[in-house]
Amino acid sequence: MQKLVKIVGLCLFAVSLAACDGSKDQPAPTGSNTSATQSGEQTTVLGGKVSFTIPEGLQDQNGSNTSQTSNMAVYADNSAQKMLIVISSSMPGDSLENLISRMESQQKMRDTEMTVLTKKGVSAGNQTLQRLDTLIRIDGKRNYSSTLLTQIDQQLLTMQITFPADRQAEGEKAVQTFIDSIKINP
Repeated sequence: MQKLVKIVGLCLFAVSLAACDGSKDQPAPTGSNTSATQSGEQTTVLGGKVSFTIPEGLQDQNGSNTSQTSNMAVYADNSAQKMLIVISSSMPGDSLENLISRMESQQKMRDTEMTVLTKKGVSAGNQTLQRLDTLIRIDGKRNYSSTLLTQIDQQLLTMQITFPADRQAEGEKAVQTFIDSIKINP
């Protein structure tokens, strides 16, 4: 059941991202630049251009399958109820505001009961990210989900944190701590 929830969550996120990205994905160099595997530790993506702290209670779920051409990293707790998914892809020819709006529309088509809690631009260091927080049903269960989009060079960086809806306050705190930990090097 735990693996099913994780797979369904990943599929839902992948479909949302695919709806926003009309171009073919090109892997971003992460691999050896992804250094942390435990919660509370700093890790980097996009060749060291972006660093962040993994939320408490989450561990690296990429296993030994991670390669230098991987463009996705997954961190989850043991029950796969709390997750952080980080995906890099080539930047489509659209603004971040339009991409987050299209993602919202796609999610609403899959879950007509979806509730938008927050949709705004937020700052992380010297970079503006688009943020979409929702209550969404995944595999029949309500979840609090926060999606962050930003552009780094020609890459779209998508980061999504998901918590069970009954732990929304904990999820909101984890998201704010995560945003505060993001460092982007030009």
